[in-house]
Amino acid sequence: MESSLSIIIVNYKSWDKLKLCLDSIFKQDGIKTSTIVVDNNSNDNKLFHFKKNYKWVKWIENSHNFGFAKACNIGAKYSKSLWNLFLNPDTILIENSLLPLISYCNTNQQHKIIGIKQVNEYSISTNSFGIFLNFWSLSGLIRPIVRLLKKSSYKKMNSSSISHPDWISGSFILIRKIDFDFLGGWNEKYWMYYEDMDLCKRALNNNLKVTLMNNWSCTHFHGVSSRKNKEIKIITKSEVIISSHVYIEEHTNARCSLITHISLILIQLTNLLIGVPFSSVKRTILLNSISYWCNGILKSDWNSKRVVSNY
Repeated sequence: MESSLSIIIVNYKSWDKLKLCLDSIFKQDGIKTSTIVVDNNSNDNKLFHFKKNYKWVKWIENSHNFGFAKACNIGAKYSKSLWNLFLNPDTILIENSLLPLISYCNTNQQHKIIGIKQVNEYSISTNSFGIFLNFWSLSGLIRPIVRLLKKSSYKKMNSSSISHPDWISGSFILIRKIDFDFLGGWNEKYWMYYEDMDLCKRALNNNLKVTLMNNWSCTHFHGVSSRKNKEIKIITKSEVIISSHVYIEEHTNARCSLITHISLILIQLTNLLIGVPFSSVKRTILLNSISYWCNGILKSDWNSKRVVSNY
């Protein structure tokens, strides 16, 4: 193995935050790291400058925006380390925090899919974890009750030094390379969103423990890449809806999947209709979603067209 840890970052036009992220990686002493940045075709003439100033980074240029999961898998192919850390470009690591984290995980090998506390620029927890999506947790109104019943409330998960939520955010996921390969990597049926929930669900199905370690933390500027402009916001917000149905199709019993899809559609439709009179973004997302929902119900095709176009 060439290094103890490979850090894999997928970038799309997040250059300002990526600079801060890379600078925080450079300040990690005592651990040999290999940093791999996969640029998802930002196509804005800024990559050359970064390649010149961060020569210690392995740069990979994608010909298209392949989405998060596929780009992560592309980066992971270059990893020759014991550990892989999938890290968002809009995160900042605390100085010299990786060595004690890796040392602890090497000693406590029962933890397999590992996240840490994520806070915003005001040091407030962003609750970078959650419960699995299923029929009972479709509605945001019901979800807090489900969390309480599962003893997985935000307060409880954040207050313990070590907790075990259903899933942790893909903005910081530490995983041994052997376990990542065993799971088959990220599920490329997702273009963006829900791929972290999917990874953790498959880990649970294979008795690999998902762990949130609150004694370590990083700063996460949530949503930098997905809110660049109106067009990108429409694409990403539409993909949130699509990916939720991809997840249902992947992880729901065939006998219950259609009723779960329809129930989720009704909830999503209601949420969009509330905002449609006031937002052109939501109006466009609604039109995109109606086309997608009809295709799913009538043709049983819940795939993301952006994923299909990658192949």
